[in-house]
Amino acid sequence: MRTIKMTMFFMLAVFLTPFIITAQEAIATMDFENAEANVAVVSNYVKAVQNGDLETMVAQLADDAKIYGLSGGPTNVMNPSQLSEYYKESFAATKHSIDPNTSYAPIKVTGGINEGEWVMVWTTDTISNKKTGQEIAIPAQVTCLVVNDKITMMAHYYDQLNVMTSMGYTLQPPTE
Repeated sequence: MRTIKMTMFFMLAVFLTPFIITAQEAIATMDFENAEANVAVVSNYVKAVQNGDLETMVAQLADDAKIYGLSGGPTNVMNPSQLSEYYKESFAATKHSIDPNTSYAPIKVTGGINEGEWVMVWTTDTISNKKTGQEIAIPAQVTCLVVNDKITMMAHYYDQLNVMTSMGYTLQPPTE
């Protein structure tokens, strides 16, 4: 009897394994109902950066949105009010010019840890210092999670070394 139970348990495990393995499989598509609306939300945010319009920028964000990567690396996180303060200082000192060829890609992921409706943005933000006229071109990729027509998470990826060296900072090798 024990052999029969063990055999049945083994057969059941073999039979269910494909279902268990694929249960967390993520599926991504660019063709989904909210794709255009999500791109519009993110595009409104990007245009607001171009125009120095803090009110419109913040209006695209959920109240509890998390913004990563603007203040010293991907582990530093801002909320909408901190983002507003960050850009208030930035707009006072600089003008942002967003590349007119900015690309947007809506992606819906079903399953897995990245489940949700995302918009990927590829652009160059050229920042001009209002006092000196110095320009720094910053190629960037921004990833936004959109929920209920609001950005709930935004992650900025850009070459921070390029920005720092353009501002006059230098790298020093470590002393031995």
